[in-house]
Amino acid sequence: MSPLGRLAVALRNGRRHVGLSYAELAERTRFHSPGTLQRAASGTTLPKLETAQAFARACGLDADEITRMWIAAYRGTKGGGHKSETPAPQPGRIKDFPGLCRALEELRQVNGAPSFQILQNRARAAGAELSRSTAYRICAGQQPPASLGCLEAFLIACEVPPRERTVWAEAWVRARKHDAQARQDTDASLNVKDVEAVIAGNTRGEVTQKTAQRLLRRAGLGARERYRRFETPWTVECLQCAATFRIRLSDVVLGRAACPDCPRLNDHVREAWAELLANRTGTLSRQQVRALRAVTVLQARQQGAQLDVPVFVADRRTGAVLRSPAWHPALEACLRRHVRRPFHLDVIIVYDYDTVPTPRNGQRQRRLAKAAGLVDGPLETPRSEDEPPSADPTAPAAPVPVVAQRDTVPTTPRSAVHPSQDSELPWASNSGP
Repeated sequence: MSPLGRLAVALRNGRRHVGLSYAELAERTRFHSPGTLQRAASGTTLPKLETAQAFARACGLDADEITRMWIAAYRGTKGGGHKSETPAPQPGRIKDFPGLCRALEELRQVNGAPSFQILQNRARAAGAELSRSTAYRICAGQQPPASLGCLEAFLIACEVPPRERTVWAEAWVRARKHDAQARQDTDASLNVKDVEAVIAGNTRGEVTQKTAQRLLRRAGLGARERYRRFETPWTVECLQCAATFRIRLSDVVLGRAACPDCPRLNDHVREAWAELLANRTGTLSRQQVRALRAVTVLQARQQGAQLDVPVFVADRRTGAVLRSPAWHPALEACLRRHVRRPFHLDVIIVYDYDTVPTPRNGQRQRRLAKAAGLVDGPLETPRSEDEPPSADPTAPAAPVPVVAQRDTVPTTPRSAVHPSQDSELPWASNSGP
């Protein structure tokens, strides 16, 4: 049986229990005709809440129970015969003004569907101001409550207890914030259209496929699908780390889009380098550990399956130790545990000293590298020839900071070459196994 049928059966059973006709029942209720009471108990239409409550009191029924049955019948009929395409949300789940208006109209229906004139009279009797035209526009969804005072007047007119009005006030505040944010988004969308028209430079004011790809490559990204529109999500690939994600071209132009994986790559490389310096497995010799602690890891780069890890070496003795790729497998093993993406390791040794032997300790070159932005923190000073080795060469050391600029290569006024070569080259590359 439907909720409306259960309500009608309860009313008919109550009338039969007291043995009254509809005329006698109308005399008890005073303000309802026998035809109105008969229709209320017929189950064909949903009566007003006031009618159902008066019927229950005249028959000696529990008015609260009849009220609960009427609310269930109202919800079952979706507004007493007035179907709504979008159901009204509960006050605690209201997010915008349209939802608030639907919930207020349902509140009016649940409280007996009083006329808008009655709402106006109830509000004025309580000292609040609510015109019947304003109440109609709120219930019709044409105008939300303009203020908390207007909302309070509507709740008073619907006889909502004071303790239950707080949740409605919170819903109004949320709806107002949502409306303000929507207006900001609309203004930003208009500005984006102006930017697109300037970039396009054509009569249509739309960016072409060729222009979009050029802007994407300038930002270090590559297209994975055909360009559609300026504000449509676009699947792209980072040219540095080969990560795939979706962005809008408008965000790329306005500088609001960046690869989410590139910063993580350097964090993972820094964690792997710290594990390498700890040498917990003992695969590195004491000399290799000292040499690795004296260098600086520059910004790593992964393009496809190729992972380049540049290592800055500022003195000849450290370069002589690290020139051999014997320590590359240990670094690769550490990277495998931190970098989840498949890769082929390529260690790039970046030198910064001359082929002419000079009594230098590399401090000047490290200062030049730091001033050029190659390092963002102090470097560990390599040990001299006469200094005894550390008592615990396997003790973990602080991770070497990774620089922010990858494209800058250290240079000197004269030459920066590999000690074993005669020509002047800025760096030499050693590939891992």
